[in-house]
Amino acid sequence: MKKSVLPIMALATVSLIAIGMSSASSKAQDAAFSAAQKAEMGTIIREYILDNPEVIFEAADKHRANQESAEDVAFNDKRVEYSDFLYKNDAAPSIGSPDADIVIVEFFDYNCGYCRKALADVQEIVKTDKNVRFVFLDMPILSESSRDASAWALAANKQGKYFEYHVALMESSSAKSVDNLAKIATDMGLDAEQMKKDAESPETAAALDKNLLVAQELSIRGTPAFIIGDFLARGYMGIEGMKKMIEEKRKDKS
Repeated sequence: MKKSVLPIMALATVSLIAIGMSSASSKAQDAAFSAAQKAEMGTIIREYILDNPEVIFEAADKHRANQESAEDVAFNDKRVEYSDFLYKNDAAPSIGSPDADIVIVEFFDYNCGYCRKALADVQEIVKTDKNVRFVFLDMPILSESSRDASAWALAANKQGKYFEYHVALMESSSAKSVDNLAKIATDMGLDAEQMKKDAESPETAAALDKNLLVAQELSIRGTPAFIIGDFLARGYMGIEGMKKMIEEKRKDKS
């Protein structure tokens, strides 16, 4: 009995897809299939899925792969278009040698747990590889407090303390409230009052909006995301994954 289910299920699926193609085809299919036949098709499909639940995951995996493939194409097209913004943007905070042969661009959110986890990897790379530079592009997408934190971090950059403040924010377990952001600044010896003004400025708002726009154009939907050459890592890479990619990109240049 089960051997006949798959062909019937395939026929039923094709028929049901045809039903939804247009109002005209829907009327034609309504004439071709009775309510009882449609109900029977639905029962067959349901039973097949219940007996073979893995098809749901297979379909989801295939859809995800197709989506990522399309996003990779879009990323490569837009990466060239935004090359100057990513790699030659003097306004973007960075750490490492200006003459580094490898530049890694990180999109992140201060309320992202994996972004906090990636911080230790970034610090290790900067410490052990003097020929790598990281460019930080704040991508506050998780909450309003994420945007506040990013705004204050960019304000810290105006006082020459972006990375120190960046590390302090990532390592802090306190809520990213304005009061706590100001306290962290004061504890670091920064001018918190001026930072508040800079954080609330139209210039800072425009910079964050630009980051979000570029992320969207590059098909970056979550944090963290790392761009290393022509490679986009969506999600946490881990220290070994990052080191391996750096090595591969250096080989590409040699």
